[in-house]
Amino acid sequence: MVPIPEPVRRTLTDRLETHARTAWSERCARVDVRFRGDYAYIDAFESNPWIRPDASEEEQERIRQTPTKLCRLAWSGDADSWEFAFYKYSDERYEPSITLDGSFVGSPESCFDTAAQLYLQ
Repeated sequence: MVPIPEPVRRTLTDRLETHARTAWSERCARVDVRFRGDYAYIDAFESNPWIRPDASEEEQERIRQTPTKLCRLAWSGDADSWEFAFYKYSDERYEPSITLDGSFVGSPESCFDTAAQLYLQ
């Protein structure tokens, strides 16, 4: 397990924030990228999450501050080719998956799009 180098971490975060801002601005308010070892965990905060009409102000704020877990990227040594794992809410695990183009690896943007197609629609 080779940790993701710090410059790659910064670049990955910048790429995903830019992509979310340009391609997903109506659905995604911001992106959170966390790192552990050779993994990057990608979460999104929805722009307009569904909130019950009778929810208290406290509940509304809690919902707005709760991220949607999207996916995990595994460092392969190439900043444009990451192994993709989809987050499954059914068992709260990351499952190696294919991207929209049918590959188990993809660009950070492609991996984000694959998970966002389900969770941010």
